Order: sequence, then C-alpha cells, then structure tokens
Amino acid sequence: MDHRSPALSADCHPAPLASLSRDTMPVGEHFLRSHFGVPQLDPDLHVVEITGLVKRSVRWTLNDVRKLSQISTHVTLECAGHRRMELDPPAPGVPWERGAVSHARWAGAQLADLFEIVRPLPEATHMVFSGADAGAVEGRTQPEAFARAIPLRHPVVREIILAWSMNGQGLAPEHGAPLRVIVPGWYAVSSVKWLSRIEFVSHEFDGFFQAVDYRLKEVGEDGPGRELTQMPVHSLVTSPAESDAIPAGSVRITGTAWGGVGGIGPVELQVDDGPWERVRTEPGPGIHAPTQFAHTVELAPGSHTVRSRATDRKGATQPDSIPWNSRGYGVNTVRSQSFTVI
Repeated sequence: MDHRSPALSADCHPAPLASLSRDTMPVGEHFLRSHFGVPQLDPDLHVVEITGLVKRSVRWTLNDVRKLSQISTHVTLECAGHRRMELDPPAPGVPWERGAVSHARWAGAQLADLFEIVRPLPEATHMVFSGADAGAVEGRTQPEAFARAIPLRHPVVREIILAWSMNGQGLAPEHGAPLRVIVPGWYAVSSVKWLSRIEFVSHEFDGFFQAVDYRLKEVGEDGPGRELTQMPVHSLVTSPAESDAIPAGSVRITGTAWGGVGGIGPVELQVDDGPWERVRTEPGPGIHAPTQFAHTVELAPGSHTVRSRATDRKGATQPDSIPWNSRGYGVNTVRSQSFTVI
C-alpha cells in the first residue's frame, strides 16, 4: 500500500494534505486509524450477527447483505483527534497534526433496509455496531471489541451505509473488509470497521469507546464529557504548503472545507493582516463530500500568512480558538499557514 506520508505507528497513517484537493483521493492515501490492528477475516466465511431487541435475529454473510438496497455516497471521514498536537499543551493520544481526514466514495447496503427484516421492538433505542477487532483497554478486565452506538431514531440512521466498496474497489483489509459501517457527517470513530455484530438495545451503551474514550471533556467539567458525534465545520489551506517557495506575482491559494450541518456555505480567506474575503468554492458530489476553494492574490517577495474560515449551511463558523480538552478532540479552529514568496 502506497502511503506518501510517514506513519505515526503501525495502525496510524495520515493522509498527504495535497490529496484532499483531489476529486478522487487514492485509496492508498486515505488516512488510517485502528486500535487493535487489522483482524484476519475470510470474506467468504465472515458472518455479521444482527440481534438484540428485534423480532427476528439473523446471521448474515456478505452475500446476504448484498441483497439489500444499494447506496453510494461520497463521504469525508475525520478522526476526532485530528490536529490534536496544536493544543497547548498537546493532549495525550495519537500525535495527529494535519492529515487525519480523507474522503472517498463508499458503496454498500442501506442499513435502514434491515429494519423491515429484523423488525426492532418498540423498546429499542440504540444500535450497537461491534467490530471484529478487540483488545485490552484501561479499566476493563476482559478484552473489549471496538464498538459504537447510534441512537435508533437519529436522522443519520437513514444515511448509514454497510459498505463493501471504496472508490469502486472492494474494501482493503485495513479499511474494514469485508464490511464496515459508514456514518456520513459524523466523526470517523462511529464508522466501525470489520463489522461483526449489530445489536439493538434499550439503554445508553457503556462500551469503553463510547462511555470512556472519545468524550470531549473540558477543564473543570464534571462527568465523562460530551459524546463525539457530528463533525463541526472545518477547512484547511492545502496549497501553497508551508515548505513552498513561490514566485512573486499572482499566487493561487487552494484548500478544502468539510463538516458542519447541511454542507459547506461560504469560505473566506485572510492573507497576512488583510480583510477576510469570500472566495470561489466548488462543492463536491453531495453534502458529505469536501468543498474545494481557490483564490488568487498578488504577493510581493517575503514571508506571507494565509488563513481560511468556513461556515456551514446552518451558520456555524470555524472558531479562532477552542477550550483545551483532556483528550485533544474536536480541533477545528482557524489555522494560520505561512509560506515564502521569492
């Protein structure tokens, strides 16, 4: 697999920042994050169990899942710890800078079709998605599968994909083969890989990766912190890169925006200490795909700084700062990027 940026560990690979601006991001450049490594699964033998508070439990192979209605959606996935190292002091966790975000066209079955088959009972309130990957976690005596829950009546349920394809290719093992969950618009932690079980329950899920980890807890806040669900609005300048030396004159600045509610609205750029200017945007194929933006400015030789700021369709705008939190989650602040003009 051709990753063009250095791995942080065996299970964590950032995406090359420039690839975010491509219409189709190569599968090998999509960021990776796993907690327990890649399980060895036989696609022909792997079974997904659908059980819990349902009238009919089933055990399905990938071929069974393929009989449901098929859906294909372009989706941006972002790790909740993206840009964690920009906090001061940096919070513990994978030392992500930029690059823990990527996009792809995911195809598979429409999860909502399952409801007609298994028929959830009235008391069911959540679906718990469990992966085939498991391992030791802090404070638990037994190995714990990676699992996340979604409220059964949340509108996003109608968009969830049981994906077996990525950019027109069968899933690679590191991306969740033979079957993974894709939850459009939510942090990637909810898009459980190596799906092995869907359980309908009548209570808040207390799994480690829901009740303990992946909670945003600010300084002085009581309790476990806020559960991470929908990605906030976000943008980054992708070119010029910080290491670039650009000829003086007309300089083209490009970048990518994603997240928020309802898709990306206006995007603005600020060059040096100048005014914020609204720039041209090119929306992607659907509200969950990234929006590309570009702007050309005249720059003299010297050091220059550019900042981007996106607003979603509900009016939420990237903040200049966020409160420090104990796990370094949810960093979507406006970011300054410097480069040299020669």
